Amino acid sequence: MADARRPAEYTFATLVAAAIGIIFWAQTATVARGADYVCQPPGAALSVAPDLSPLPSLTVEAGALYVAPGGDDTRNGRQPAPSGDDGPLATLGRARDLARADPAISRIILRGGDYWLDAPVTFGPEDKGLSLGAAPGETPILHGGPRVTGWTEDADCRWSAPLPIPDGVSPGSLFADGRQEIQARWPNLPEGGGWRDGWLFAAAPPDGSEWEGNLRFRFHDGDVPPLDGVEGLTAHIVGGFNPSSQWGSDTLPVTGIDRDSHSVTTLGTAYFFTGDGSRYFLAGRREFLDAPREWWYDPAARRVHYVAPPGASPATFSAGTLPTLLTLDGADRMSITGLTLRDGSPIGTGKVGTDTRGGGAIRVARSADVHISGNTFEDVGVAIHVTESPAATITGNHIAHVAGNAIYLGTDYGSFGRSDGALIAGNHISDVGEVYFESAGIWFQATTGTRVAHNLIERAAQFGIAGGSLWGPEDAVYDAVIELNEVRDANLATADGGAIKLMGEQADPLRSVIRQNLVTGTDQLMNRPDGSFWPARYESVDEWPTPISWAIYLDGKASGVTIENNLVLRNVAGIGLNGGWSNVVRGNIVAAGSGTAIRIDDGTGRDWHPPWAEPNLISGNLLQIETPGTPVTYVYAPGHGADYARFAGNLYAGTIDDKSFKVWPEVMGHGSYGSPADAAAAGLDEGSRVVPNAGFVDAAQGDYRLRADSVARAIGIGDFPLDQIAPTGCARGEC
Repeated sequence: MADARRPAEYTFATLVAAAIGIIFWAQTATVARGADYVCQPPGAALSVAPDLSPLPSLTVEAGALYVAPGGDDTRNGRQPAPSGDDGPLATLGRARDLARADPAISRIILRGGDYWLDAPVTFGPEDKGLSLGAAPGETPILHGGPRVTGWTEDADCRWSAPLPIPDGVSPGSLFADGRQEIQARWPNLPEGGGWRDGWLFAAAPPDGSEWEGNLRFRFHDGDVPPLDGVEGLTAHIVGGFNPSSQWGSDTLPVTGIDRDSHSVTTLGTAYFFTGDGSRYFLAGRREFLDAPREWWYDPAARRVHYVAPPGASPATFSAGTLPTLLTLDGADRMSITGLTLRDGSPIGTGKVGTDTRGGGAIRVARSADVHISGNTFEDVGVAIHVTESPAATITGNHIAHVAGNAIYLGTDYGSFGRSDGALIAGNHISDVGEVYFESAGIWFQATTGTRVAHNLIERAAQFGIAGGSLWGPEDAVYDAVIELNEVRDANLATADGGAIKLMGEQADPLRSVIRQNLVTGTDQLMNRPDGSFWPARYESVDEWPTPISWAIYLDGKASGVTIENNLVLRNVAGIGLNGGWSNVVRGNIVAAGSGTAIRIDDGTGRDWHPPWAEPNLISGNLLQIETPGTPVTYVYAPGHGADYARFAGNLYAGTIDDKSFKVWPEVMGHGSYGSPADAAAAGLDEGSRVVPNAGFVDAAQGDYRLRADSVARAIGIGDFPLDQIAPTGCARGEC
């Protein structure tokens, strides 16, 4: 049997971006390394500027300045196309400066085409009320770095080109014809590889040194190849708040390799630890440059090296050097619409060397009533990052392939200003957390009265939507509404996560609601120390350690939350509560999952019982279990006792038996396991019923609408509003 720790040779399949060694994921064809295939030399198009087509006619708009590729910053910018001595400007920065000098200017219009930025464009208090937008019917594309030209073929399909960027700046990524290429890495991915492939697995630390896993990890014989130094070397490694946990990942700069002790030392923090079995790969060294589409930057020579792929030569290259393209600080009432921001440096939501909620292609701070709508983001670290800015409106954006969070709304640690009253609605977000797994499509904290609605979020490394307090009263969340969203395929890369989560370290009621959301396909990913993985969609309430995955859950003392009328299908566990009090779970449909429908634990608040606390109430839900031996309900509350949760008026359908309830402490007559009748006899459940059929239209064909005669209607569960969820619901004007 092959050793699961050994790297796969001669193959690759990943999209990568490196800012201190940052790696994105995507699948490509597998090609033999070296010159075992035919590639084309660099084409002439790589050494010349792209053709600029004549600008189409456009009606002049009063109070506007125009910017266009091929424009001229010596002009006035009042004309959308060259006309006499006037015409569009060349740069957004120049347009901003002219708008500041003329109070009559309220809008900057960008013509379609490519804009290669070498620094973020910053807006401040003097830009209040200014709007940035696309010309009608046109697509202005802001790139997070320069074009790369001057390519030469060195040997065996290896190219190089000058990249004269400032000292201390490294390209976070390289793009060929808009496709993100692969930072040289070890090991490569096998053909067809995915989230489970292309990893090495850390060896166990010496006894007594487990909590040194924030600064070092050990490797197995043969896993780390010979290297001529560690400059530029980065470990992309999975870890978490405890040694050997698999809650997130980070990119850790390597500071040393000791082959005698089989240890790698890294930069680190006090809140990210690795341990026995932590999966990792290495990146950023020339020794790893061995497969088509891989690249490596030589900072001494200021050149980028690239292994050309088979087939046609790419026509355009660019380097992602900027994590932030547009900055708003104190710029109240600004709006940004219709722009495309892409190909940046993928810094975001890491631990080492970045703000833990860092990045942001558009980064907003201390700016009230900002509108960011109808934009497109792709291949950036974080798309939209908003801190300490009330009344933000973030609607109708398309966001794909982000290193960390897609949208972050919250505060800056230390100052703790708030971002109250935001609307985040109608956004389509996909492929989240491709570098930093501990991330979300939408993450919010330090806000009151924020509404998250009508968003579609799919393929997230950990969370679809995550909100609440992480630190305490400083970033408390109140009166949040999470409704009418669709979250598909969340928690694809961690051992502990889910689709929708609220945290509650503020330790008082959130007064928030999670309602009428559709959640499907939530999974988990956890490996053992030997490099094998738990199966997909796996759950066990009888073993530890084990992966945990919820569709919707409350964590970290989250209290005073109502979870109602959600449709939860084909996930692992359905709805979970951990540590909080006074929560209500009602009117939900949980079906077709592989795990427990309701999972409750007092772990994050075991010694916490505030005077206002009431038991959590689970009532009026339709809970279906299909897998024999899987509990419909699991309650583990050794600190708070079985009264921590009360069940009433639920319908239990599917495979219901004498193991359908598991409760600790043991209050049922037959120990920790029992039937719904046993739970009722123990006073845990009142008025619930076991029904032979859930009453779906055609569950076998994926139709989970309720039949007209479904027994669920008798307890108040109605038709789920499928026509209103996700961005399609925005036609009603709610976005």
